[in-house]
Amino acid sequence: MKIIDLTHTIRHRMPVFPGETEPSLIRDILPDDVGYVTHRLESNMHTGTHMDAPFHIKSDSLTIDQYPLDLFAGSAMVIDVRGLPMIFMQPDWVQLFMQYKIVLFYTGHSQTWGSDSYYYDYPEFDSEIAESLVQAEVRIAGFDSPSPDKSPFAFHSIFLKNERFLVENLTNLDQLAGSENFTFMAFPLKIEAEASLIRAVAMLGE
Repeated sequence: MKIIDLTHTIRHRMPVFPGETEPSLIRDILPDDVGYVTHRLESNMHTGTHMDAPFHIKSDSLTIDQYPLDLFAGSAMVIDVRGLPMIFMQPDWVQLFMQYKIVLFYTGHSQTWGSDSYYYDYPEFDSEIAESLVQAEVRIAGFDSPSPDKSPFAFHSIFLKNERFLVENLTNLDQLAGSENFTFMAFPLKIEAEASLIRAVAMLGE
């Protein structure tokens, strides 16, 4: 079995979505004779690779720790949508959506991670895709970009209000391009919040 890490590393003052506060990851100052090292993290839950729960758009009052863990792992596939500034629903996607509970969209935008353009010049997904995902009962949609949409965030509203989950800022989806029926796992922290930092991975059979 091969495990592919789909998660960006959390770093001190790493780039974040416009308007959010950069994370603070600081090594504690301890006496020289102390035999251990500790760090402190202060972070928005939407820093780096993370998962949005319905509470993020105020469509539910459940914090992300209250959902069953089996919602966050399962058979998944990747759809290649590279090179498109705006992604629209394709007829052949309907059948694909119906086969999987987890669908990841490979935009290629993660290649710009760390640049000034990453959080501004990212591709957008038409809201019809969110509607089709919901109708097919897909429970997680993932993206190697900061968001599937921009203000007024119609994709977020449609998908999350139907008790689904969004995973944003994935990476390494190029290693999964064309892959179907691999296992995707992305467990949120057991935290009373509207979203969570995650460690997302794909597990491929030999």
